Amino acid sequence: MKAKIKKLIFEYSTHSRITTKELGKKIGSSQQSASYLLNMMKKRNLIENPTTIIDAIKLGYMNILVGLNLINPGLKKEIIEELKKIPTITSIEECKEGIDLLLEYTVPNLSAFNKSHTETISKLYKQLKTEFIYPIIVIHQYNKNYLLRRSKDSDIILFGDRVLREISERENLILNDLVKNPDKKLIDISEDLDIPVKTVIKIKKGLEKKYIIRGYGSIINHKKLGIIRNIMFIRFSSEGIKQIEKFYEYTKNNKNIIRFIKLIGDYQMAIYFESLKEEDIIKEIRSNFPVESYHIIKNEKVHKKRYLPE
Repeated sequence: MKAKIKKLIFEYSTHSRITTKELGKKIGSSQQSASYLLNMMKKRNLIENPTTIIDAIKLGYMNILVGLNLINPGLKKEIIEELKKIPTITSIEECKEGIDLLLEYTVPNLSAFNKSHTETISKLYKQLKTEFIYPIIVIHQYNKNYLLRRSKDSDIILFGDRVLREISERENLILNDLVKNPDKKLIDISEDLDIPVKTVIKIKKGLEKKYIIRGYGSIINHKKLGIIRNIMFIRFSSEGIKQIEKFYEYTKNNKNIIRFIKLIGDYQMAIYFESLKEEDIIKEIRSNFPVESYHIIKNEKVHKKRYLPE
């Protein structure tokens, strides 16, 4: 992968609302060149969809990871299309090893999750088998530093601060528009919602200051870009529990780890790691931390990624 493309993917995945002028500066190109390269990558589905990163807990939601296996793998495409339609399923990852599908639900409570997931499985009971369910305690999201020579610090914390934020009707309208259309121009939001553009700008900044909006990312096509994406579920031994905070610091400083999650369930945590070549990160972790058990899932494609239910 060329250096300029690496930089573009890094910058766009870090801030998908970036202007092409600013993007050009970041990657060392003219605005015209940056715009052409970005549009070309979108047309080729190398970069697929932008996302507005929301800390859903501020609005009263929780996230739950669910692993599924297909009873009839031949129907995978049709099943994924059905799952995409379910509003509470905010993330769908197709996997090639370890599990067939990894889902994230965003729901108000466990009762709502149980109802939604039961309805899903009841509808597709001949096609899907639930392998695990893990409520999420906290998520740490990091930059894709494996794309750069010099790492840039980042740690977007989701589900950490459990203080609810009340938002007005206008804030809710603008937030939902940004979630649905992450790269929509503010002037267009203003016209569509019939809210003055200065008010839209003020409300957007206010949602960011309240840490409801945490950033603007993007979905990339890992397979087409030649990026290896794996998810590793980890359980420490009983005496090693006190090292979880040390492990968290390790994840922040490892350029290949782009997400660290604390869980409730058989495994205490999960890491998402990406690389441009095979990395023996498992061996490194097992050599430095008291890993009792682990489970590796190899990603094939991210089909859906939102931070609020539809």
